[in-house]
Amino acid sequence: MSANSCVQALVEAMQRLAALFEEENAAIRSRNLPALTDIASRKTLMVRTYEDCVRSIKYDPDELRTLDETVRDVLKQETERFIDSTLAHARLARAAAQVTQSTVHTMVNAINRARAEEGAYTRRGGMVMPAAYARKTTPSMTLDRRL
Repeated sequence: MSANSCVQALVEAMQRLAALFEEENAAIRSRNLPALTDIASRKTLMVRTYEDCVRSIKYDPDELRTLDETVRDVLKQETERFIDSTLAHARLARAAAQVTQSTVHTMVNAINRARAEEGAYTRRGGMVMPAAYARKTTPSMTLDRRL
């Protein structure tokens, strides 16, 4: 495979992966879980293709010096666009993960507060026990006071 064809394959892989990132960003914004599942399955193959193209170019760096000037310019421009779209996607994915984690923490804290206010469970002697057993006024079931 010539250097020009390797670079062309890399540019094509970057464009397709950037388009997939945009599609995934839209699915994240709209909270479309079925679309995200479909995108995740397609993304694996596209990332492998991209990595294979990068490896084939890195394998013979001397051949890169023989590239046409126009092909080099196209590669530089597409690389910059790809980096920008990757960073935008990473920021959005990180923000979505943080929002999800924050929502989970809020729900867990609300449930814990509600349980604490109900008095359903207390800690006694390092064990979690139902509140009825933790009260000092409740007599023990094993104690027979008639003896």
